[in-house]
Amino acid sequence: MSTGIYLFCLTPAEPFPEIAGTGIDGEHPLFVEITGEVAAVLAEVHLEDFTGPEAQPKMEDLAWIGPRALRHEEVVLSAMEQGPVLPVRFGTVFSSLTAAAEPLRQRQDILMKFFRETIDKKEWTLKGYVDRPQARSRMTAVRLAAEKEQLAGLSPGKRYFLEQKIKGAVDKDVAKWLKEMERDILTIAKKMSVEFSECRLQSQDVTGRNEEMFFHGALLLPDASMEILEGMANEWNKRHEAQGLSVELSGPWPPYHFAPVL
Repeated sequence: MSTGIYLFCLTPAEPFPEIAGTGIDGEHPLFVEITGEVAAVLAEVHLEDFTGPEAQPKMEDLAWIGPRALRHEEVVLSAMEQGPVLPVRFGTVFSSLTAAAEPLRQRQDILMKFFRETIDKKEWTLKGYVDRPQARSRMTAVRLAAEKEQLAGLSPGKRYFLEQKIKGAVDKDVAKWLKEMERDILTIAKKMSVEFSECRLQSQDVTGRNEEMFFHGALLLPDASMEILEGMANEWNKRHEAQGLSVELSGPWPPYHFAPVL
């Protein structure tokens, strides 16, 4: 089998990162290679696992990818505990050490600027959830109550059609209301974070929750602001839980959403 070089993440060369253990295959040891002022956390891999016809079935097999992706994240988190880190996406493989070092040599200024700007900062994820059936039921009741007198004076047939019209308008009411809640959360997120990145909403199959996700963002947050943001999120939940709304804060993560494109 041919040997390639798997890249986990980049860190400043000083202080030298202390990395131990094996790479994603549990076979080849981790090692650190210095290029200028940048340290790369690496491990050898079998190239056939990532390129060519033999790799395709593996890259489509969650049972194969899962534990390797988990090990990738563990290595990046270990580096993050020691200082600023630029995480590299799972499956980044080079043909040789020379090939891996070349882009680092060309982008020293960009990388060191990123490390300086992310010292004492972490990525956190903020998600907003809504119990949509509860929201629809609440808003339907409000609309029907407002039209109570008009409904009382109608024949059963006309009353039925007006009720259906009201219920149809509720979906627009819910959408408008959620946009207002989204702006409210966004204001908090941008106020507390150094940078903010909007993320794709996840389906209930992915989240495993009964509630529907309506907000999803990544925050680059100074370590000193963490407790303040947690307090604001808890307060927001207390004010809105009766409406079927909640926000969830998770982290810290490596700054995937804020890393420069290499």
